[in-house]
Amino acid sequence: MEEFKELENLWQQSETKMPTKNTNISKIKNNRMKLKNTYTKGAILLLVTGIFIIGLMISLDSNLKTIPIMSSMIIISTVCFLQAFLMLFTAKKISNIDETQTPSFHLKQWQNFREFQKNQRHWNMPVYYLFLGTALGIYMYELLKSVDLWKMILAFAITYSWMFFAYFYLGKKEIKKQDAKLDGIISELKSLENQFQ
Repeated sequence: MEEFKELENLWQQSETKMPTKNTNISKIKNNRMKLKNTYTKGAILLLVTGIFIIGLMISLDSNLKTIPIMSSMIIISTVCFLQAFLMLFTAKKISNIDETQTPSFHLKQWQNFREFQKNQRHWNMPVYYLFLGTALGIYMYELLKSVDLWKMILAFAITYSWMFFAYFYLGKKEIKKQDAKLDGIISELKSLENQFQ
């Protein structure tokens, strides 16, 4: 009988604690897929845009095939391709996060991804808009240099107003949405990790 008691005590000591409250694992997976899809769709859109610009460049009238116009179109399409590859790389990093690991390791993977994303945003958005804005300015100037000055100024004002709106409003809004998804994932994982301690 004593052996049975010892065996029972040993079995109770080795019991793994199960989470006491229900965590929403599907919410983590859902946010992960949304983040990955956002990057993938953005990359596809940028690849299509870059290809379209190259097609437009090839089909330009010979009068418009000047070095500044051709150079600016090449720069714009290259910027689109580089940004698309960066977005695909980011989507791949999200795919590489292993959900089968322990909550603490899974949490660490997401925290590493968040750090990567912060570093990327720090340099990526300004560089992207700087190159895009410069190339677009050269392109527009070459196309519009023979029109009235007020028309050129109007075209530049509309174009750069849209770019500032996209950078300072739409870009920041998208960053907040992505951060909310990441915060949701990290918060759920922290909660899950605390239950296992």
